[in-house]
Amino acid sequence: MGAGLSGLAASRELVEQGHNVAIYEASDGPGGRVRTDVVDGHRLDRGFQILLSAYPEAQNLLDYDKLDLKAFDPGALIFMGAGRHRIGDPLRDPFSLLDTLRAPIGTVADKAKILRFRQSVVRKGLHELWLRDEVTAHERLTAAGFSSTMINSFMKPLFAGITLDPHLQGSSRVLEFVFRMLAKGDAVVPALGMGEIATQLADGLPNDTIHLNSPVANVEPNQLVLESGESVVADAVLVATDMAAAADLTSVTDRGWRGVTSVWLKTEVAPIADPVLVLNGEATGPINSLAVMSNVSPHYAPNGAATVVVSAPEIRPDLVEDMMAKLKQWFGPVTASWEIIRVDEIERSQPRHPIGHQRVGVQQIDGVWVCGDHLQDASINGALGAGRAAAAAIGNS
Repeated sequence: MGAGLSGLAASRELVEQGHNVAIYEASDGPGGRVRTDVVDGHRLDRGFQILLSAYPEAQNLLDYDKLDLKAFDPGALIFMGAGRHRIGDPLRDPFSLLDTLRAPIGTVADKAKILRFRQSVVRKGLHELWLRDEVTAHERLTAAGFSSTMINSFMKPLFAGITLDPHLQGSSRVLEFVFRMLAKGDAVVPALGMGEIATQLADGLPNDTIHLNSPVANVEPNQLVLESGESVVADAVLVATDMAAAADLTSVTDRGWRGVTSVWLKTEVAPIADPVLVLNGEATGPINSLAVMSNVSPHYAPNGAATVVVSAPEIRPDLVEDMMAKLKQWFGPVTASWEIIRVDEIERSQPRHPIGHQRVGVQQIDGVWVCGDHLQDASINGALGAGRAAAAAIGNS
């Protein structure tokens, strides 16, 4: 049950094993937290999202060519006061070296330490990375010798945009995993939006596998009961939902969530020309990141317009107003003509991954199987990996 990425991945694997599968999804479409809507010709993901192309589970399960992936430029554009400074990845883009060294984001020594940190997370296997000694992400960066300027102006906004952990108090293993993925691949989106990931997985299932608008009220080892009162008997029941829903149906612990606010805007002219992630390097402020999604993929906006998304890992009443004021400070009075398409306030965007959380692919609780990114790590990779692990466990049971 559940047509999020974990449930879809598990179902694909189980079907390939020869099993009959039925998915009962509470919402009106597949994808869970990874969906895309079209509003007035603009493609809006459910909050700002990216796929890291180096995710091993995504490489195993997805057809990248059919997704027509579009990549962000490596590195980021850092806004600090009245200045804009480019931090690139000289190993993949040698022409970015000079701008990177000149940028007043940390010291030259900091930039050399980025290369050393990169080597430390890629030279061994991924399994070994998840077994490393664990501290907070901030402690890990401090121990690596990064200056407070480099941490506050680059590392914090970069990882807050991906892990929604603005103070870097989560697991150092998550930080190292994300850094490894950034080092080995690109930050990308499917040409038609992040929801295409779920669409591709769902399209690989037999017709009538997914039952939409079918919330589940109760689960047992060989039976589930829908809120409509209908009872469904099965050889195995898999709860492939987000952490909160899994906690309602089973004894899974809800460890809490990280939230995000993303504001989608339409403009006539893109405020920047490149497909690059913009980060707020001032360490404070209402905006963490900005991206012109139509620069990354033109399908995100209709002809003659641009689609911009600004995000911050918090939710509060005056945040959108403060964001718009910050955009005016960055880009000037032209922002008065920008129109808000939608505001996404997502309280349950990512499950928290505290220090000490033990990653597992699947659990069996009182005879009911449970999987999801909350059991592995809060990423698309974690969601897909949990689904594959669940399929393997059920298939072998």
